Parts: sequence; C-alpha cells; structure tokens
Amino acid sequence: MTSKGDYQDMKAITFLGVRPTDTCYVFPDGREYVAPFFGIALARFIPDLSMRVFVTEAAYQRYNDNFLPAVEGNVKDVQPVRIPDGRNDIELWEIFQTVIDAIDPEEAVIFDITHGFRSLPFLSFLAAAYLRVVKNIRLEGLYFGNFEARDQSVTPNRTPVLDLTGFVELLDWMVGADYFVRFGDARDLARLLRAQHERVKPDPHTASKADMSAWNNSPVKTTANNLMRVSQALRVVRPVEAMNASAQIIQQLPQAIPSIGALARPFIPLSQQVTNSFQRIALGNDEQSDYKRTLRTERELIGWYLDRNQVFQAVALAREWLISWTIAQLGLYDQLLERDVRKRVEDALGAEVQRQSKNMTAEEHSGEGLDLSKLPSCNDVVRLFGQLGALRNDLMHAGKRKNPLPANKVEERASLLYEQVKKLEIDNVVNSDCA
Repeated sequence: MTSKGDYQDMKAITFLGVRPTDTCYVFPDGREYVAPFFGIALARFIPDLSMRVFVTEAAYQRYNDNFLPAVEGNVKDVQPVRIPDGRNDIELWEIFQTVIDAIDPEEAVIFDITHGFRSLPFLSFLAAAYLRVVKNIRLEGLYFGNFEARDQSVTPNRTPVLDLTGFVELLDWMVGADYFVRFGDARDLARLLRAQHERVKPDPHTASKADMSAWNNSPVKTTANNLMRVSQALRVVRPVEAMNASAQIIQQLPQAIPSIGALARPFIPLSQQVTNSFQRIALGNDEQSDYKRTLRTERELIGWYLDRNQVFQAVALAREWLISWTIAQLGLYDQLLERDVRKRVEDALGAEVQRQSKNMTAEEHSGEGLDLSKLPSCNDVVRLFGQLGALRNDLMHAGKRKNPLPANKVEERASLLYEQVKKLEIDNVVNSDCA
C-alpha cells in the first residue's frame, strides 16, 4: 500500500449508510479517528482526496446533514452520486455501471465498502477488480471498517479497519492459475511471484550485503525465474531448454514452498499442479546426454503441447523429433544437433516422400546420398514425415494454399499423427522395409 504522504490526485469511492454511529476507526497503520461514517475518517487519514459518495435516496439526507460538513475542509472535492437501492439485478447492474463511470482510466483509487447496503460491498469488490483490467486503475486500497468486530469495552467503541486490497489481487492469481492450467503458460504466475518478492526488497542504502544477497537469491525469485524461463522456452519450442528448466523446477520448488507461502499464499495450492505438469517433461542437461531418454521426454512434450491446445508447437516439434529419431536410428546420435547432419537426414526423408508419392523404385530415384535402409518400418516413417510436413506447412502458411485443412480438423489430424509417433520404437531397431 502507498505510504502516508504519497497520496496525490487520488479518488476515493465510498458508500453512505442511513444509520450514522460514532465509533473510533483504527486504521491499519495505527492512526485512529472517531466518526459516524468511515468515509469521514478516511478523509482525515488521507487528506486532499477527491471523493465520490454513493448514496441511495434514503442516505442522501445523511450526506447533506452529517457527511458533507465533516469532510469539506479535508478533501480536494466531494460529490454525491445517486444510486438505486439494489433490490434486483437490474438495479445492481445500474450501480455497477455507475461506479465504473465515476472513475477515469489510470486513476489512483481507494474503495471504502464499509457502509455498502446489502450486496454493495461484494459489487464494489468486483468493480475494483474489473477496473484494474478495463481502465488500468491503480488500486491503492480497499478498506472495510469492521463494525461488527468493534471493541465494545471502551467508549467510543474501537472499530478495526481491514485492508482487503490483497484479496482483490487474488483474482490476478485466479487468472494466472487458469492460464497455466489450460495452456501450461506460467508467465503470469511468475510475474505475480516477482511482484511479491519486490515488495520485500531491503533498502539498498541501509541493508547489509548479506541481506541484499539473500533477497537476490531467494527461493521465491528462483522459482519465478524458472517459471518464466520454462514458459518462454515452451512458447517458442525450445525443447532442450524447456526440459532443463522443468527439471530445475521439480528439484527446487519443494524447498521453496515455505518462502513462497510467506509472501504469496495463493501460489501454494497450485504448487503440486505445477510440479505434476512439468514432471512429465523434466530432463536435466546431464540427463540429456542419454539420447533415448531425450527422445522419450521430447515425445512426451509433443503430447504435453496437444493436451494444452498448442497445436502449432506440437506439430513443429513432432517433425523435428522424427528427424532426431531417424538420426539416432542411423547411429549418428552424437551428431544430433549438427546442422549439416539434420539437413542431410531431412533431405533424405523428403526425397523418400517424393519417391513414394510418385511410386518410383529406389533405382529410379537417386535420393540424397543417405542410406535409410536401417530405419525400422521405413515406409511408415517416411509417410509420417510427409504428413507432418504437410500439416506443418499448412499451419505455417496460414492455410494460404488450395484445399487447406479446415480449422476444426487441425487438432484431430495432429492428434492422429502423434499416435503414430508414439508407436515408433526407441530402444530396439527392427528390419527395414524400405526398398
């Protein structure tokens, strides 16, 4: 929350009740003020606010008699905003729209929901969350004077003021969680973790080197960086980096949970799902020296993409995986990433696709100078390579060709081709049928 003295050009949204009752409102930082409405205390806690006071017909007279005289000398400007009682959904939508219209884009806003009648506090909560996205407002505070929890042993009673701003941010975690669950993209979760980590940054002018080092190397920051790294690698189809980053998450996340829980509780229920999601595609750099494990894990990654509706990435990787598989079957796995080797194998497979499409014999086709006779189920592999290439080209060229595959058939075709990819042997080589 913004510290005292930093509030400038800030607008407060408050609701007025019909039963003013003097109580001592105790602000979260310890300041206190006795007032019949929390909005009056808010004007004392944070001077020079622009206030928009939402009033029903019954509360309007209270605004003139009790509220306005008490705040006029402490606010920049104050205006009443008439609203209906909210007795049905039509009136509730009218109130919601009125709140939205009262706030300009990119304003700094404080919401007071203390005296909201019936469902108005809930409506105000949703409006605050909505405005953060639609109008890019800066929510500086969402306060609730908890009159029901007041200390009645003293006169006047002392009413604690709750800062509920963090619960509005919970909706950001919900959006990030939804995006991760549906698409496997953890970038929003990483940004939220980084934001929480930034809030506890020590003052570099007064903190010791040890404190700054601990902050810079905290488990929260490491987790956020790994989530960002794996999401970026997955998004642009970098399987080696994605597998390694996934392995780091699997290894590091359990130890990071206590630190994360202290700063970002909404992440904790997601932690097991994050682990389960990346476990399937995790393979450290050292483990990737085993080409068989690498091929198995990369093949899992193709399915991972399809499960999350990332068809283009799945098809692009499947075609490259088939080239890698062919290189391994030809005994050239130590040259898996050599550009010239991959090009030779790709050209040889492409030449076989052309030969099969024209029903030519091996003698009638010169090929690309690479013997594919060692490949198990060679004809099926060549056919699969051609189908993956055709689908990849269809996607890459945005369907700009004659008879493109209809959009509703793309995922179905990709899934069928993946089923064929899964049938290819990695451990055993069988007799070739290429001729």
